[in-house]
Amino acid sequence: MLEILMNPGDMTQAHWMIIGILFLLILGVVFFVYRTYLVIKDSAKKTYKPNIGLSRLKESDQAADEKTNN
Repeated sequence: MLEILMNPGDMTQAHWMIIGILFLLILGVVFFVYRTYLVIKDSAKKTYKPNIGLSRLKESDQAADEKTNN
């Protein structure tokens, strides 16, 4: 196989197809590992702050103030 790769002029259509499939397979594995790394890195964050929006945040602050005043 190394001999064929050294002389691409002698490669048949089947050889090129195999190389293309292997390239796509390697690319998919690299992408999968990268996305898995991002998920693991994101899940390792200790702080969680939900995005509830400013309007809800203001309402919840007002509700908390009313509870403390009573």
